[in-house]
Amino acid sequence: MSKIIYDFDKGVERRGTDAKKYDPSLCPGDVLPFWIADTDFPSPVEVTEALRERVEMNHYGYPYIDPAFEESIARWYKVRHNTVLNPEYIDFSPCVIPAMIWFAEEFSSVGDKILLQTPVYPPFHDLVKNNGRQLVYNEMDLVNGRYEVNFEDLEKKLSDPKVKILFICNPQNPTGRCFTREELVRMGEMCIRNHVMIGVDEIHGDIIFDGHTFIPFCGISEEFADHSVTFINPAKTFNVAGFRTAAWFTHNKEIYRRMMNQQTYKKGMGRNIFGNAALMACYNHGDDYADQCVAYLNETKNQAVAYINENIPKIKAIEPEATFMIWMDCRGLGFQSQKELKDFMFRDAKVLLNDGTTFGEKEGKGFMRFNFAAPRAVVMEGLKRIKEAADRL
Repeated sequence: MSKIIYDFDKGVERRGTDAKKYDPSLCPGDVLPFWIADTDFPSPVEVTEALRERVEMNHYGYPYIDPAFEESIARWYKVRHNTVLNPEYIDFSPCVIPAMIWFAEEFSSVGDKILLQTPVYPPFHDLVKNNGRQLVYNEMDLVNGRYEVNFEDLEKKLSDPKVKILFICNPQNPTGRCFTREELVRMGEMCIRNHVMIGVDEIHGDIIFDGHTFIPFCGISEEFADHSVTFINPAKTFNVAGFRTAAWFTHNKEIYRRMMNQQTYKKGMGRNIFGNAALMACYNHGDDYADQCVAYLNETKNQAVAYINENIPKIKAIEPEATFMIWMDCRGLGFQSQKELKDFMFRDAKVLLNDGTTFGEKEGKGFMRFNFAAPRAVVMEGLKRIKEAADRL
């Protein structure tokens, strides 16, 4: 079979469909959306073919647990990330966040503390608060246009015996950091020394840009693998978020048993027949697609960051090392409130971005998140709109 060449410049028309990104109640026709973290690219051909084959079976009852699901994930981590997983300790989750909730409920108690490195994906905050745990923040430091872990603060907060879990988001959303091996080792050693469990969201682990390397946390050492659970989803790389099919894995038999107890208690074991097909198609046959998509995003990132920093002096683009989001420092625009900034983007620039304060009320003030996983011409049009609106201030 000859290699398929994907035309990411063409993308796929999603306005007028059920795509949440283009929900007309949020994004009217004269506004360009760069918010929710999915892509405006077609999914791999292999996904469409796998779904068509499953649809044509003409029966859609309960599926049994097919080990091919777990094996496809193990294959992906081995081939793409040089990390060996045990398929026996991989399992399904309807999304990353439900599995993180199971982890939080199993390895902490009501009133315990869970540590987040902020700014970070908004549902991290919610899953802690909504399940009776206390939030503790290890704020990352913005140093010369790059976010760095404040290890002195991290060590201090991990030493609190009420802190039971550290959630690491790597690659980091929204800052775009791809943590180095040295950073991950320091985090992991601090946690183990303080008897803190580690949950790692690696959902953006395939989207890594030139000059950076993704390091799976569990692959660093047996000790780290034995004290952690990792959460993944093909949604970001392959634009398959709507199937609500993700996975989690560990290397520790007892952690696996306890996670499965939570999954059972929360009725989280029912797999989606189409999600199964999509995930396995992605992780068994998506290599060429992922390579092409990341190469396209890398060039879009280069052009977008350069355009912002050269043409919109009041906004600074934090250059991402990974993910398809740019964390935009808009404090130079001079707005007194976050509402003014949001209104400026939506009403004046006619773009819909993510509000920075949802990632951290303090850390995100004056920031917005820009999703550039769209045809490059659309991305540049969005940035041109922001420039023209900024010039009118």
